This record gives sequence, structure tokens and C-alpha cells, in this order.
Amino acid sequence: MARRAMSAVLLLALTGAPAALAGGRVLSPSDVVAIRIIDHPELDWTARVEPDGTIAFPYLGRIKAAGRDEDALARAVERGLVERKIIAAP
Repeated sequence: MARRAMSAVLLLALTGAPAALAGGRVLSPSDVVAIRIIDHPELDWTARVEPDGTIAFPYLGRIKAAGRDEDALARAVERGLVERKIIAAP
């Protein structure tokens, strides 16, 4: 049975970031993101954007987050999980 591809939903918490644009908010150090993977709750994760601009995500290691909008980070997480065959491609 083929697994449905994931969609990562990023929720910002504890930020004073400006209103969301088309791709979502641009992430900055100290922002907190909650990554929810549809149909894969075991992969859900919450991380703080570190001073170096990265977050840690299981199976993927450090991912650049600062300077990216929420959608770009979601695509990076999805691409990494697909490349490592952790989830099926969309």
C-alpha cells in the first residue's frame, strides 16, 4: 500500500514576526517551529531556530531555517524525507 506523501505544516510560536506573506512568515533565530507531518505523527517535531539559523530535525540533521519562509522550510523537510526514503514522494 503506497503511503500518502507528507505535507509539513509549520506553526510559529513565541515570535514577533511580521504578518504572513504568500509563503508564510520569514523565519529568524529564536523562532519556534512545530513541524507536523500528515499521516506520519511519529515524525512531528518542534524546534527552535538556533543563532546559526538552523533547526535540528530527526533523520535530516541540521536544516537552514532562518531567512526562509515557512513554505520553503516545509519543502526542504519534505524533500529530505523523500530523498532518504522515509516517506513516499508526492
